Amino acid sequence: MPTTQKILTHPNIIGAVPDTGVEAAVIDALLVDGGDILAVGERDDLRERYPQAIEVRLPGEAIVAGFHDAHIHTGSYARALATVNLRGAETLDEAQQRLREFVVESETRHPGDDPENAKRWITGGYWDANSWPTGLPSRHDLDAVVAHRPVALSSIDGHSLWVNSLGLKIAGIGAETNDVQGGVIVREGEGREPSGLLRELACDPVMACFAEQSNESLPELLAAAQERLLAMGITHVTDFDEDATRLAFEALHERGELKLRVHKGIPAVDLDRAVAEGWRTGEGDRFITTGPVKLFSDGALGSHSAHMLADFADAPGNHGVEVIDTEALTAQVEKANAAGIAVATHAIGDAANRSVLNAYERTASLTVQRGLRNRIEHAQHVAQSDLPRFASLGVVASLQPTHCTTDFALAGRRIGDREVLNYAWRSLLDSGARVAFGSDAPIEPAEALFGVHAAATRQNRLGQPAGGFEPHERVTVAEALTLFSEGPAYAAGLENVVGRIAAGQYADLVALSDDPRECDPAQIAELRVIATVVDGEYVYEADDSERNPR
Repeated sequence: MPTTQKILTHPNIIGAVPDTGVEAAVIDALLVDGGDILAVGERDDLRERYPQAIEVRLPGEAIVAGFHDAHIHTGSYARALATVNLRGAETLDEAQQRLREFVVESETRHPGDDPENAKRWITGGYWDANSWPTGLPSRHDLDAVVAHRPVALSSIDGHSLWVNSLGLKIAGIGAETNDVQGGVIVREGEGREPSGLLRELACDPVMACFAEQSNESLPELLAAAQERLLAMGITHVTDFDEDATRLAFEALHERGELKLRVHKGIPAVDLDRAVAEGWRTGEGDRFITTGPVKLFSDGALGSHSAHMLADFADAPGNHGVEVIDTEALTAQVEKANAAGIAVATHAIGDAANRSVLNAYERTASLTVQRGLRNRIEHAQHVAQSDLPRFASLGVVASLQPTHCTTDFALAGRRIGDREVLNYAWRSLLDSGARVAFGSDAPIEPAEALFGVHAAATRQNRLGQPAGGFEPHERVTVAEALTLFSEGPAYAAGLENVVGRIAAGQYADLVALSDDPRECDPAQIAELRVIATVVDGEYVYEADDSERNPR
């Protein structure tokens, strides 16, 4: 009977954990069987002990554990492949021109004489008006480009929608519509007419209108997105999109087409259903496991909806939006944890982070009793006095390094000179807190190496700002690699099977074009993924791979 065992070899396997009792001069080989790593040690020793195993020489200049994106919206990332993209538009005029070109292309695919065409929403977006000379856009700006079809375009932070007049009408939002708790309808001037900008929970009625349309081709788009992620070395995702994304992943899995491991978060609206149906965080198989329920404490910095302890420096009288108060949040955490479901709560501002920590503190004994790990997603701005509470309460800080390097100028304007810990990766690690890194794609690029670069330099890919933003919060390259693999695995409660190169772990690996620990940190974002391995099998190989390691 043919052997299924393989010995994967490479002279530079970063972070490999040798088998207990092994005293090797170099760790350059892994024994893999059935997708699992059975042994880690020297090639000659494993060759002698397992003579029937097939030997496979891994390519590239360095091998690292597969990247795990601890916070991604994979469904949204997939949909963005087929929607209008305003990312990087520097002016309103440029955004309008991109929209105009998209409409022309879209209506070529769906001819104008198709009666269904007028009902099709134009979605996507990822616009950032914070630097537009004309200021915030309005529905009139969209109407000038397309008035005959409903339009709803997300801001780059995902916490605002830019909607045209027809879209507002279809969603039933007008002058008589009042704001909802945790949401804002931006008005025109001093009047009541909606401007076309919606914040936080005020977006929900519009999003409900195009939810079915956006799910029509999701499995196919997700399959395409999967290939892109694997080409980035991402072998595992913790996804925080809606239930349609879970169903699309399951459809791919049933067809035998899922190559990416998925820790699937539960939307807040599905918590009661998840409790009733007995979902449990961590349950599942090798490729799909149930994740935490995703709750929201506040909004985002760019939308002036992050919940802060003091007013924004550039908006006196405004200290953000409290989407849910501490009492209500505590009740939700208790409900989830009691049912065996971990909680991941979005918190950007220092007031939001304090509120979430307060809620987690009140439920700490229950969390420990159920063996769960609650998380704070983003934890961007934290009061100094709250920093030790992450470690003492066992709360995982789920952070996205590229947010810092995208938002450093904005953070300066919004927060000013008051004392607050900003994107405090180093401080959190030094305090003993558990940290996991992710991307928040499609808000930010999904490339994990971009995140490693940002974490090690505190600069964007143009080298700005000089010296790095608050450089004392940098982490080492080795730490960043671990926080993109072992850190997310721990946050998901899956560290016993994934996240490291060690015996007993899934054989998920990435071959890189250079050793990120040895190159100039400023060049890390330019490294290439040569190959990606999941369960010991190649799932991606670069066309120009140099198959022979040095």
